[in-house]
Amino acid sequence: MKIFQLFPVTIAMVDNPNHNLIKKNIVKECSLLKKTVKKGGEFWGSDVYNTLDTYNIVDNNKFKLLHEWLFEKIKDYAITIGYKNKQINCKDGWFNFYKKYDYQDVHDHEGNDISAVYYLSVPKNSGNIMFYTHEAKGTYICHDPNNIFTWKTYTVEPKEGMLLMFKSNLQHRVDPNKTNQSKITLAYNFKVL
Repeated sequence: MKIFQLFPVTIAMVDNPNHNLIKKNIVKECSLLKKTVKKGGEFWGSDVYNTLDTYNIVDNNKFKLLHEWLFEKIKDYAITIGYKNKQINCKDGWFNFYKKYDYQDVHDHEGNDISAVYYLSVPKNSGNIMFYTHEAKGTYICHDPNNIFTWKTYTVEPKEGMLLMFKSNLQHRVDPNKTNQSKITLAYNFKVL
């Protein structure tokens, strides 16, 4: 029997070896901006403080060292998934502060091509990210943890300095933060031209 793996879903993970060099300054910058920048994410189901559509961190020079590394990783990922010789432009970037009980409903980043999340400050139990299958609904559901063909979801436990990259139409959610400490993430959308 031949089994073909068609229409693959890809999630890339890479750790930033220089995370400890940049963390303190970027956390400080996000904390300062939070005091003056209006909350974004107008249509989000949860109350997570974010700067989507209110402040683009891509334009902030204090993120430069991180962005140089991050954008290089995005280019590598884009080539791997078939966007060779294409221009990859960052459309927007924002930060999120997840306080206790904050979460994200299931959503995607429709209208973009590649999305990414960078984990800046991550207390333990501050909320995993779960990705959902593109598989057609209505089929018999079975789950065998040893057989990836049966998986309908995939959960990633974030850690500081981790960058996740995925196609923007991949649905995902963020579990509630169960700690008294804030989790800080940076999110980005990219267009392929």
